Amino acid sequence: MTDSTAGQDAAVSSDADYCDPKLWVWGDHAESPRVLHTMIRVRDFDAALHFYVDLLGMKILDRFEIPVRRVSAMFVGFDGYDAGGCLEIVRPWDTDGPYTHGTGYGHIAIGVPDVMATLDRLEADGVKVTTRPVMLLPGAPAVAFVEDPDGYAVELIQTRRR
Repeated sequence: MTDSTAGQDAAVSSDADYCDPKLWVWGDHAESPRVLHTMIRVRDFDAALHFYVDLLGMKILDRFEIPVRRVSAMFVGFDGYDAGGCLEIVRPWDTDGPYTHGTGYGHIAIGVPDVMATLDRLEADGVKVTTRPVMLLPGAPAVAFVEDPDGYAVELIQTRRR
């Protein structure tokens, strides 16, 4: 479930019919493609959990130790796997970070009922706000940006009309 790294792919079972139902969380009879998750690498699971679970309200869906990749991985989301839009948080065993985000990474977008109330709660906890609420287009919902503990940009989008 983590991204591929050349030379480190796990061998596929020779028993093509074997299916561990606990690991088919995305559904084993899907008829159409959909976005399942985004993966980010973090230095500190506790800090990431505090931000995504305690502050933003996600739930821990699963945690895996993946020896073939030498990582620990956690899946968090608001409504479970089948709702899509999950976040895979990965902690490599052999790297202390920090990680570079490069020029290709943009942001993780999270819809919140009240952008200002969410920003107030995040700021009170010391979260860095990088963009105060703004309407990007006339009549559009307000958006704001914050940084998670590893510096990833997180866009907060107002989902409730006022």
